[in-house]
This record gives sequence, C-alpha cells and structure tokens, in this order.
Amino acid sequence: MVSAATPDDTPDDKPDYAHLAPLLLGAELAPTPAEAQGMLCGLLALHLPDARERWHAQLLAPPATDVPPADAPAIDAATLDADAACAHAHGHGHGHGHGHGHGHEHEHEHGHEHEHEHEHGHEHGHGHEHATDRPPTPLDLTGQGDASATADDVAEARRAALDQVATWTQASITPPSASFDLLLPGEDRPLHERANGVLDWVRGLLFGLVLGGLERDRLRGQAREAFDDLVELTRLDLESVAEEDADEQALTEIVEFLRVAAMLIREELAKTLPAAQDREAARIDPHG
Repeated sequence: MVSAATPDDTPDDKPDYAHLAPLLLGAELAPTPAEAQGMLCGLLALHLPDARERWHAQLLAPPATDVPPADAPAIDAATLDADAACAHAHGHGHGHGHGHGHGHEHEHEHGHEHEHEHEHGHEHGHGHEHATDRPPTPLDLTGQGDASATADDVAEARRAALDQVATWTQASITPPSASFDLLLPGEDRPLHERANGVLDWVRGLLFGLVLGGLERDRLRGQAREAFDDLVELTRLDLESVAEEDADEQALTEIVEFLRVAAMLIREELAKTLPAAQDREAARIDPHG
C-alpha cells in the first residue's frame, strides 16, 4: 500500500536545493537538483545493489574537455533526454490516455521500433546549457562572499552534497518509511520555476529507470499506468503556466502523483526480485 508523505513525516535534513544547484553545473551532465534526485529514485526503484555508485558515476564525472573526432556521433550530456529513454524502455512507441488531469493525448503507434541518439544542442525546454559551453563561475562555498574555491574544493563539496541527497532519499524511500519527498525548488520560488523543477524530476526519474535497465514489460497494472503517465508528463507545455490558484493546485496534485507513481513502480519491481519470486512460489506450492 502506497501512502503519501506528510510534512510531519519528512526528514529534517532535507538538502538545500539552492546550494546544490550551482555545484551540479560543474558536472558532466549538469543536471538540476530535481533531475539528480529523480535519477537516483529511478535507480533505487530497480532495487539495484549499486544504485548509489551508478548515480555517483553519472554526477561526479567532470565535464569532458577533449574535442571528439569529426566523425564521432554528437552527444549532449547536459540534458536528460526523456523521450529517447522512454522509447528505449518501451522498445516501441506507445500511447496512453490517462486520468490525472494533465489534458494531453497522443496517438498509439504499434510495431514501430525506435532508434535514438542524443543530438548536440537539442532543446528540452528547461533551459540547460552544456557545462563546457559557458565559462566557469566561481562558487562561494562558505556563504560569506568568498568565491575563491578551487576545483578540488568544488568537487569535494559536490560529493558531500550528493551524499546528503542520497542518504536523505534512501531513508525516505525505503519501507517502512512513509516520508518520501521530492527535491524541488522551494515554495518561495515562482510557480513557473517550480513547474520546471517538477518536469526535471520526471525526466530524471525516467532516465534513472532506463539507465538501470528497466523494460516496460516488467511493469503490471497500476505501475505500468503510472509509468505511461510519467512519460505523458514530460510533454507538458509550461508556457501557459501562470501565478494563479488553479495552476498552483494543479502543480500540487502532480507532485503528489509523482510520489505515488515512484513508489508504485518501486513496489511492483520488488515483486520481480528473485527472493520475492521464491516466496510467492512457496506460498502457491508449499510442498514444491
């Protein structure tokens, strides 16, 4: 049974979004904190023993400085290509009408195999630039106006901040905890910024699921529906988002859905683990 997090349940050591954001700009993927936590949640949902290590490998790698050969395929690692990742997880295009109030539809496509590649400079609608496309910005790691941090200082601070995110996330997503919460821009930020943060989190979650090897056929029932709804959310158009009560309420409902969806997928995938399968077989045929 999936239960939603409440303010009283949420751990007190929630990472500082604003502190983590500039630290991640120096990583090769240059994700937002929301994308970073979403990616980790995707890996954790798969119950991988090395989820944290895989996550670190993605986010602690420094930006590439070597110029690739002219005939090498262009790869933009600055953004997480949710469409490509989802096409891989599905193995084919798919459509799914859903009832979470998102108001978007897309056609079913059957039997069509998709090949995908990341295109350099591809726009994903959330304002990222590749870390190597902009000059490095000195970071104030002390909060006292001292921006003289060295590259080693920044790398150490990045690892420490990511470790805090990982510890906080793992503690809240692991049963019997009911405190699972998303790392998103603060409530004091403009609605449009928070909405972009929500989409970043979804992209990160889907990227993490595919990075960990998820195939959609492993999901059943509500978990599969939740996965399809997550794919739909990546197609939301945020241009019309306004600082209005209706949009504020809609965003709150989407965040709540994301909590439930992530836990549904995690719980469903737990059933496919060898130990769970052995227990189910013993229940059905105790003498087998």
